[in-house]
Amino acid sequence: MLLVVHPQKKPCNGELTSNELAHNARVSSGRVLVENFFGRVCLLCRIMHSTFKWSESSFDSFARTCFALPNFHTDINPLRVDDGRFYRSVTGQYASMAKHKRSGLASIQRRYRRRRTHAWLLT
Repeated sequence: MLLVVHPQKKPCNGELTSNELAHNARVSSGRVLVENFFGRVCLLCRIMHSTFKWSESSFDSFARTCFALPNFHTDINPLRVDDGRFYRSVTGQYASMAKHKRSGLASIQRRYRRRRTHAWLLT
């Protein structure tokens, strides 16, 4: 899913409300973070800074690697101080979701094995 957020435009011969100005400030702040992140991608992976001239089939693996390195780098050196805490909380949520998924799959496997053993004993 892709989410696109645009700032509010000033109406013709009018002014923005205080809520719209606050929204634009939040959008601008988010855009700065995104630009900082892409700047870090280009800094750490020079290949992403210019036109990719190799085969299209290899672009996906290069792009994944080039975006994984700055993600790791951002964990150690956050773009902003609060981002480090936020990034760690997000990765913690992902780890929790993965653990929950694994435990759910493990319980399904246990139930399947128990039923299979029970069916085998009945025959």
